[in-house]
Amino acid sequence: MSGENGEGQEARSDPSADFLKHLEEAGFFKQIAVLEANLKTIADDLKTLGQATIERTSETETLVAHVLAIEAILKAMIQAAPIDFEAVRDVIGQTTAAATGGTDGNPKVAAIAETIVKPAGGGESSA
Repeated sequence: MSGENGEGQEARSDPSADFLKHLEEAGFFKQIAVLEANLKTIADDLKTLGQATIERTSETETLVAHVLAIEAILKAMIQAAPIDFEAVRDVIGQTTAAATGGTDGNPKVAAIAETIVKPAGGGESSA
């Protein structure tokens, strides 16, 4: 009675075990481990980038606060002693013309200066 205890029968392989063995031999699990390590590195880099962004935002907010404080002081000074905006425009032209390639200078700088000088009472010729 061969066959009752499995004697004389061919050994059947387990398809799942064969598949796992094939994956291991092909290096699949090593590739997964490398991928996992790479993803961890990316996650750490993103965390570092996020922290640096928060720090730069804080520094930018501080810079903005300084600019606004200086602007407020300047407006108070202009209210006390009005200045000619055309003179300011000429200085802007002289100091920014080389960077802009034009004789009028940087129009953004002029626009910002105008928003400070004119509401503060400057703009009229003081002569």
